[in-house]
Amino acid sequence: MGGWTEPEGLVPPFLTGQAPGCPPEEGRVDAVLDVLDPLLHEKANADWYRLSVEGGLFSATDRRFLLSLGPEDGPGRARWHCVELRAEWDVMGRGAAGPLGSAFCRPEFRMLSLDGGVLCFGTTWEHAISTSVLTAPNRSRVLWRFAAWVAQGALDDPDDPDEPPLGPVARRWLDGLPGRT
Repeated sequence: MGGWTEPEGLVPPFLTGQAPGCPPEEGRVDAVLDVLDPLLHEKANADWYRLSVEGGLFSATDRRFLLSLGPEDGPGRARWHCVELRAEWDVMGRGAAGPLGSAFCRPEFRMLSLDGGVLCFGTTWEHAISTSVLTAPNRSRVLWRFAAWVAQGALDDPDDPDEPPLGPVARRWLDGLPGRT
């Protein structure tokens, strides 16, 4: 959607790759399905929608949320893009076969509520797929620890001019978190 400007303080998309490691005590709720389930597609879409609405990714009256997408051509890091759920949608089927995964019913996506308070993510495991919601990702100790490690330059490659350093991005996010302990 045009006309949207990313607010300060959102969890950087690259950090959200660690969200499957957040424990339920941090607010993570999962729906897991066996990949051999004959109703996998229908159940996976239903789980994604239910968790998204219950968790607060979007509402029935405002169906906008943020989607992490990388650049279409070449290197660079993923960014949040504002999108709106259409009347007809298929996140786990056509979506996962496109920008939201690796194949039909093989999700790999990260979505964030407009205020940054709800992270929704889809993951493909060896014999299952899952949709998860993490409330208050800014309070996740798993994400804090990963961000602190990245902020030390652990993932930065000074010899690769095409990849912008991630350390300063992680540091800005950590420094902007209120009351972090």
